[in-house]
Amino acid sequence: MGSKYDDLPMLERADIIFIGENPKSVGLVPAFFGPFESACQHGPLSIIQSIVSSKNLTPAFLHHGLTRALRSGNIEIVRYLLVSGAPIVRETPSNIFFVTLEQQIALFELFTQHGWTPNTPGYYGSTLLPRTVNSLPLLRWFIDHGANPNLGVQKTTHDRRGGPDTSSCAALEAAAVRGGVEAVRMILDAGAKIQNGVPLHYAAGARSPGANPRAGRAVPSRESDTSRIPIMALLVDRGADVNQREESRHMVPQYAIVHAVMAGAVERVKWLLEHGADPYIRGSWGSAAEHARTSGNEEIIKVIEELATEKY
Repeated sequence: MGSKYDDLPMLERADIIFIGENPKSVGLVPAFFGPFESACQHGPLSIIQSIVSSKNLTPAFLHHGLTRALRSGNIEIVRYLLVSGAPIVRETPSNIFFVTLEQQIALFELFTQHGWTPNTPGYYGSTLLPRTVNSLPLLRWFIDHGANPNLGVQKTTHDRRGGPDTSSCAALEAAAVRGGVEAVRMILDAGAKIQNGVPLHYAAGARSPGANPRAGRAVPSRESDTSRIPIMALLVDRGADVNQREESRHMVPQYAIVHAVMAGAVERVKWLLEHGADPYIRGSWGSAAEHARTSGNEEIIKVIEELATEKY
């Protein structure tokens, strides 16, 4: 496990203090560091220009200022630091998500002028598209600027500074569990391949925001339960198999209907049954029917008994 910015160019021994978020906590900083950092956050640009023009600052030093400016949404300061030699490394763009949507788009636009693209990988090949699924304007910007929805973090996370998995479902799965139906549609229309993963399983097992999966039996609100059904319908319409078995190195529920039962999502269970899901097919954690009985969810038990009797 490395530090956040350990891919920065190290030109001087003192540059090592800039691989984390707080250089002052790990080493001595020059006297002008405080005014420089403050100006990157709050301005004015003139202070930064004075320091940069009079000091021989390394890329690592400039990069720290860049991260402060990004988190504050100071677009003109970001522009100046980039032109002055501040590098964009793997985790630099993540700082943009701290500011408003309007600022985010302007900053990502600025990054594209300095060699970054929406497909530029972070550590272990991760890409930023999955982080945009809650904001349709930002998602649209990423797609319009060439974001490939089939790129994502390496499945085996084997190479920290390597490229992305080229058959990833990370963006589509993120949209299925956290986004809306329009986000899912946009990602599918951009070329996402359902067979790369199990987005239906993610939608079926989505829990209410803030829910703790280990805090006893899940009881989602009806609104939370039904909110995923349009997404499930779209995925099935585009080719998702309601009885797809998830293959994984880990012990997972494996079937969408088991995920729905575990989430306590009665309406999703009902929808899946009505569209051909088998509640008796067994995965690593047993079948949906077995899990419903084990968890004592009488409502889901009743739904399975009523809707599955005629089919199985």
